[in-house]
Amino acid sequence: MFAKVSLFGVEVEGIVLWLAVPMLFFTAWLGFLNLTKLPLALRIVRGDFRDKSAPGEVSQFQALSTALSGTVGLGNIAGVGVAITTGGPGLPSGCS
Repeated sequence: MFAKVSLFGVEVEGIVLWLAVPMLFFTAWLGFLNLTKLPLALRIVRGDFRDKSAPGEVSQFQALSTALSGTVGLGNIAGVGVAITTGGPGLPSGCS
């Protein structure tokens, strides 16, 4: 997976292709939603559809921030666990 592959004269690692192929497939299969719905997503985050009279409502930006912080935090926790399990960060190159 980490072997280098020549693609259009550029050396690319195999793992990059392994991840890029399904990304391109699903982008095309779903009709380029990541591009066509970007204006709608930005309007939602800005709060254009917010109902100010709704009691106890969390704004769209607050919901996005909470979801993003939970995802990043969980990734950091899992990353530390994996690093400890695999032996920690090790020594910098050139040190013995």
